[in-house]
Amino acid sequence: QRCCICRLWGASVTCRGRRCPRVFHFPCGSERGCVSQFFGEFKSFCWKHRPVQCVRAVQQDQTLCLICQEAVAGQPCYDTLVCPACASAWFHRRCIQGQALRSARHHFRCPLCQDVATFQEEMFRLGIKIPDG
Repeated sequence: QRCCICRLWGASVTCRGRRCPRVFHFPCGSERGCVSQFFGEFKSFCWKHRPVQCVRAVQQDQTLCLICQEAVAGQPCYDTLVCPACASAWFHRRCIQGQALRSARHHFRCPLCQDVATFQEEMFRLGIKIPDG
C-alpha cells in the first residue's frame, strides 16, 4: 500500500481510528506524530486519531521536563506527557521514551511520585515502548 505521508509504496501500518483509511510506514508515522502501542493488539493511530491525555494538570509559570530540565508545552500534547498519578511530573516524549528504554518494565516509574502501575499503563497507552528486560 502507499504511505499517506511519504507517498511511497510498502506502507504496512494501519490507523485503528474508526473508519480511518490512513496507512503509513512506521518511521514516517513516528516523524508525523502517529502513535503505536507496544502492548495487547499493538494498535497504531494516525496523528488525527492518536490517544491523548485526559489529565488535569496545571503548570506554575513555565514547567520543565523532569528529565532534561528544558521547558515543556503548556498543556499535555503529543510531545509533552504528564504523570497521570501525581499530575506534577512533566516530560518530553523523547525524554520519557529514553528513560523507559534504559529502565525496562521492572524499574520504569514516575521519577517524581514513584508510581508504577498507573504510570506504566498510561505511558503504554500513549505509545511509549517499555522493554520487558
